[in-house]
Amino acid sequence: MVPVLPAARNIAGVPGEEYKVWAKEGSQAILPCILSPQKLKSTWRQLYKGLVVRWVWHGDSSHKRRRLVLKMEPSGLKKMGLFTKHRTTVWDPGFLRGNFSLQIDPLLKEDAGIYEALVKYGRNLWHCKVKLGVVTVAASPPGPLVESEAVKLSCSSTHPEKPTKICWFHADVLVHPVTGRFIPLDHSLSISRLVSSDSGPWVCELSFASGERIYATHNLQVIGFAETMVSVVYTAAGSDAHLPCALNYNPTDYGISKVAFHWSYMAREEIRAMPIPSHGRNRHFSLHLPAVGLEDAGQYLCEITLQDTTTITKNVTLAVMTVTTNAEAAVVTEGSHLLLTCNLSYHTGNEHFQWRQLGFGSWPAAASSPAEVSSWESTLEFPAVSLNDGGTWECSVYGPDGQLASIQYHLEIAGTQTSSSQPVNAKVIPGLILAFVVLVALVLALTLLRKRRASPNFPALDRMVPTLREKGVKSGDQEEKVLKIEY
Repeated sequence: MVPVLPAARNIAGVPGEEYKVWAKEGSQAILPCILSPQKLKSTWRQLYKGLVVRWVWHGDSSHKRRRLVLKMEPSGLKKMGLFTKHRTTVWDPGFLRGNFSLQIDPLLKEDAGIYEALVKYGRNLWHCKVKLGVVTVAASPPGPLVESEAVKLSCSSTHPEKPTKICWFHADVLVHPVTGRFIPLDHSLSISRLVSSDSGPWVCELSFASGERIYATHNLQVIGFAETMVSVVYTAAGSDAHLPCALNYNPTDYGISKVAFHWSYMAREEIRAMPIPSHGRNRHFSLHLPAVGLEDAGQYLCEITLQDTTTITKNVTLAVMTVTTNAEAAVVTEGSHLLLTCNLSYHTGNEHFQWRQLGFGSWPAAASSPAEVSSWESTLEFPAVSLNDGGTWECSVYGPDGQLASIQYHLEIAGTQTSSSQPVNAKVIPGLILAFVVLVALVLALTLLRKRRASPNFPALDRMVPTLREKGVKSGDQEEKVLKIEY
């Protein structure tokens, strides 16, 4: 295969021999003329003394007339030919390394032909001969291209023979015309219903009966939706949702000044929020929905119109997460059977769920009761819920690429009467002790106060009454006398 040479450093030209170079039209072509350092070893100091570099164009074999391309005089003055003026040059610093290659940029199809270089310095004279071929790869229309449009890629060359085979490659993969979007015809390839993934390098390879193969690359730019844009957005109920709608390229960079967009909700005509561009560069058109609920779940449509002619659309589905329970009350009684179910309003079949209690490990590793998980919903089961199960539980949904969203549920549990044997709260015990001490002090104070009021002026009577009680009373009359004395 004869490559389309991108730079001179990839070339090893040999003076006195014809070298063949293929280059793409519109790109840079390098025509090599490189002398070996061994041949310049003894004369490199004299290079700029009487150095003459001259490039001429012979055209193809049928042309007998020569055209001057570039000439460098011993004084350093450069002369340019008319038909390649301002498109050809030689790299002066390369002279000291024996590099006298000719650069043509941009290359035209008419530049194809035979080029000859004459390098003269001192008493030495060298010739370089290069045959330049041009490969052309063009797109029709030239662009900018938009998704859903069609394009035709054509491939041709200045090779004297007709190619026996033409192959097309995209991203280093051979394009098979069996698919409905690709239709080969002679030297061209028609692509219908363009998508953003069609952007990138398209390589045309031409094969000839002589065994020679040449190729060239065309970089196709297709304006469409960004490939990184997700089609399903997962959001917990009550949270804000951002629905993406982004283009892979900024249309204004390709001369497209008119860009209009519109969001619609498939379940109803109006949506609750207005779409606002995220970056203001006519590339991002996200839709912000505050505090979404199940009534917001479903499919949304983003429409972008370019230049009032081409409209492209993208569907984005909003999947809302909720948690339901079999409990009838907000507060769950200890010991009851409890089910917490994590639901999705939309599923692809590739989701799986994980429950965990915040502050603890993942469920079910950190819990005593097992979890029952199905493919489309996750159910967390408590056969007999306990006080330790109370708190905040988080349900996370995962896809093939990692976590998608999560939702939290606060579980409040009320203890039963049988739980009175549980340890008393540490804050209650000091209060009970303090109340008991205060009560005892009040009783003692009241007792002392009553004694003082009973005998304030005769303290001796306080000692007489106990003495009489020690003697005892045998009859009712005596008892009455004693009572009178005490009175």
